[in-house]
Amino acid sequence: METKRKKRLLNGLMAVLIVIIAVCAVLAVGSLKGWFGAGGKSLMNSETVSGVVNIERKGVAYSLKSGVELMTGDVVETKQGSSVELAVGDGSILVLDENTELTIGEDSEGSLQICVKKGGAFADLLNMGENVVLQFGDNQLSASGNVLFADIQSGSDTLYMFGGETDVTAGDGTQETVSAGETMQILTQEDGEKEVSVSELQAQTLSEFVLIQAQKCDSKNELCFSAAQLQKVIDDREAEKMAALEESLNAERIALEEAKRQDESQAGAGETEMTDGSETDLTQDTQAVLSGEEDAADENYVEEYVPQQEGSGEQYEDILECTIEIRCDTILDNMKDLSRGKEAYVPANGCILSTSTVEFNEGDTVFDVLERVCNYAGIQLEYAWTPLYNSYYIEGINHLYEFDCGNESGWMYKVNGWFPNYGCSSYELEDGDVIVWTYTCKGLGADVGGGVG
Repeated sequence: METKRKKRLLNGLMAVLIVIIAVCAVLAVGSLKGWFGAGGKSLMNSETVSGVVNIERKGVAYSLKSGVELMTGDVVETKQGSSVELAVGDGSILVLDENTELTIGEDSEGSLQICVKKGGAFADLLNMGENVVLQFGDNQLSASGNVLFADIQSGSDTLYMFGGETDVTAGDGTQETVSAGETMQILTQEDGEKEVSVSELQAQTLSEFVLIQAQKCDSKNELCFSAAQLQKVIDDREAEKMAALEESLNAERIALEEAKRQDESQAGAGETEMTDGSETDLTQDTQAVLSGEEDAADENYVEEYVPQQEGSGEQYEDILECTIEIRCDTILDNMKDLSRGKEAYVPANGCILSTSTVEFNEGDTVFDVLERVCNYAGIQLEYAWTPLYNSYYIEGINHLYEFDCGNESGWMYKVNGWFPNYGCSSYELEDGDVIVWTYTCKGLGADVGGGVG
């Protein structure tokens, strides 16, 4: 009896000890992650987090989520294909590009200090009232009242100014004033000396990340470039990319067209040679034909011209072409439902592949063209064979999968405006068909015009 009582007492003590340990662990983790308050002065907050973003606090690293208060000593790092938007003060933002690391702190005067150690950071602090010190590499400036992008690469630090004006102090003490519409580049020589230069900022030199951030920031109407100018750069790059893609996809057609042009050119040259003879020569040839002595005259004619003209018609066949486009616009209206980490795969304009002209062979299907285009364009594609429907089912395009944006989401296709009710590998194409792959989020296609209800 006594033994049982001791055993129950021991079990009770163990249970209490486990509860105490669990509570202490929760309190420790909660205190570290700011569940019960950050435990210090809040300097900024994490807002939109795309992809894998980590935070290191007091020597412990973990995944950063939206709505976290950041304080002195915090280190934020974005991984490949990731980004994070940080709220600074009232309405100001700081957006980190992929592969970027920064440390948050305060200087001796109590001003917010942001140290970008590597990568790139876009800051819209045009209406920031309090002083913000930005350090990129070993260079420093006052970022308040400015819109800028700081880029830190090995041996080269670059500052792009879109709005405002500030004095920049390079690591060697050199000072330069940089105004809106200018870029400052700081190169580190082999001997450690700094080479500082300030030049006019060209929109064509900006990365896609910077172009997009400048277009959508709150101060976009007060920048050195208009939204239309920035959009033109994006459109021109997209057009170049599509032209290169189409050239790769349609190499055979391009080669055939070039061969036809060469044949036509040669045929025209042959005809010119024939008509270059004197009037007397032509008259003699005509008389020879009329008199039945046409062998000599016809011999030249047949060798130089007729076979090329007839051969052209037999050599080249009609080329079958269609267009294809891949879009996910609907996700932009349902970002709150999108699986965490998938934001990086959603283009700002919702277009994964602009309308592209593709040649195909007779008997090719919508699936054949999609697979070929994704392969050439480097777009991720995952599919599975479904014996029930005797067709391939498209599970994911560009890392966006079924159910990634709600339980009714997934990929659908339409041809010439019609959504077929059978698999894409069962739909044989005809010349001139227009294919559009689109991502639906609501109503099993109702939001893209292809569902019910």
